[in-house]
Amino acid sequence: MNHIEEFNDFIRSEVNLNPNRLRELQRRVRAVDEFLSRNLRSYEKCENQGSHALGTIIRPVNDGEYDSDILLYLTNDPHKSPRDYVDYVFTCLKQNENYADKVQRKTRCVSVDFVGEFNLDIVPCITRGNLQDICNYRTDKFEPTDGTGYREWFNGKTDVTNGHLKPTTQLLKYIRDHKGNYEVPSILLTTFIGHSVHYNERGKRFKTLPDTLKTVSNRINSFLQATPNMPRMRNPARRGERFERHWDQKQYLHFREMFNIYNGQINGAFNETDRRSSLRKWRALFGDRFG
Repeated sequence: MNHIEEFNDFIRSEVNLNPNRLRELQRRVRAVDEFLSRNLRSYEKCENQGSHALGTIIRPVNDGEYDSDILLYLTNDPHKSPRDYVDYVFTCLKQNENYADKVQRKTRCVSVDFVGEFNLDIVPCITRGNLQDICNYRTDKFEPTDGTGYREWFNGKTDVTNGHLKPTTQLLKYIRDHKGNYEVPSILLTTFIGHSVHYNERGKRFKTLPDTLKTVSNRINSFLQATPNMPRMRNPARRGERFERHWDQKQYLHFREMFNIYNGQINGAFNETDRRSSLRKWRALFGDRFG
């Protein structure tokens, strides 16, 4: 059974990031952006990256901390190495008393930890020719990326589903976080979701959010069960960017096993014709606050 209103209410009240926290995130990002634009000579622009940019960010479990990313575009300097760019941004932020005790270098970013709120990962991005690269501090090598192209690819798939793909992504991330018994990076899960929708299709499979959730889940599960070895997952907008680099075969097989279980629960709840029984089945998946 569909329970369209219950799904919409659940997204608004339980899945979406609290509006006050979202406004605080936006305020903090603007402040960091403004500081960097005034103090980095090679600054070009900042763009939201990841879940924030895609509109698929969700409320963290128990309203804890979460991560948010921005791409920091910097002018290419042939005399700088990837490690130099990360140091450049780190040193700049250390000079601001608001960030000095919150900032640290990570492998591909400089992270500002707003304790109790969120971690803001600032990813230096260098344009060389018509392509963008991010900087690996550990290996001192450039790595290909295309955050804008990825966002356009995912938005195109969202259009096919009448806008339902983004809340579907939020729901599948919600299951991952609240069940807490398997690991899949958000970029990988989102890419599985995007690949399950084809540009040339529309219709009743995506008529509502529950229809879209069932269709997407079934298609992902069919792929997973037919694929025993961890697949290569590339950025559809830039094939040189690998998304599975933070995953391994053991994690993949566990994700594959658990996704099969939750997909069965989605089908069971959706196909149940008795309203009360259907609500019980959806609550077994999403928790007692559903509906």
